[in-house]
Amino acid sequence: MTSLRTGPPTRARARDTVQSPALRRIVQVVADLAGKPLAELRILDLACFEGQYAIEFALHGAQVVGIEGREANIAKARDRATQLELDRVEFVQEDVRNLRRGRYGGFDAVLCLGILYHLDFPDAIRFLERVSGVCDRLAVLDTHINLGLSRDFRDGRHVYRGRHYIEHSVRAEASEREQSRWASLDNARSVWLTRASLMNALIDVGFTSAYECDVPPEPAKPFDRRTFAAVKASRAALRSTPGSDLDEWERVPEHRSRARLLRNHGPGTNQLKQLLLDVERLWPRRGSAGYGPRSWGHRR
Repeated sequence: MTSLRTGPPTRARARDTVQSPALRRIVQVVADLAGKPLAELRILDLACFEGQYAIEFALHGAQVVGIEGREANIAKARDRATQLELDRVEFVQEDVRNLRRGRYGGFDAVLCLGILYHLDFPDAIRFLERVSGVCDRLAVLDTHINLGLSRDFRDGRHVYRGRHYIEHSVRAEASEREQSRWASLDNARSVWLTRASLMNALIDVGFTSAYECDVPPEPAKPFDRRTFAAVKASRAALRSTPGSDLDEWERVPEHRSRARLLRNHGPGTNQLKQLLLDVERLWPRRGSAGYGPRSWGHRR
């Protein structure tokens, strides 16, 4: 079997060692959450670049489809698969915004790694809809999120927050954009959604739960880049509340309420809490029952 690193070095190959924590995280998340052994999975790798993730899963025995928009990247991915004599991985050159279940079928796991934050609005939402459309169980997203100032983006009755990010000069020719391999395929700008808006978008397109992943660790990962796992299933009904599965879910709030007095520990908090509890013992308030919902801590 030929080594994965055979051939002339590229930027992606040079980063193989650096990327191993990221690769380990994605493989572990899929192995833990997909509900089947890796060898039984059908996996879609969107914007697969030179095929590192697609090939890794194919080496585990999964049936993999990798979609990539740039011809040079597809050529290198196919060359790697040929060198490794892999017959369960297919690479297709196409814009991921054209993803359709009618063409590709359904997948146990869909990988959206480093693609969402390269799409403009509302393309980012349409993309998530198409991901949901081909996803039978699990979607894994690795993306930048907006942590700073943001603005509203309206899509029908839904409002999301984020900010624009410049991908290319508006004067760049198509050939220039094609050669800029670490930017979007053609759009001059993209939108980075906030974490809350991404969670709300996943709800809106049909996922029933979503989780942020910190383990396995990626020590070098930028703070504004996160890994999320979204599961697509049926909404669970609460048997103590009939019809709850039909209720519209609330939105994930963009801004959490600020910590009230004593809710979070800070400098001097324990000393202040002790003082208030001693005062409570000496002069109990009517209806107060210690450090509970109606006491100095307000709630836990």
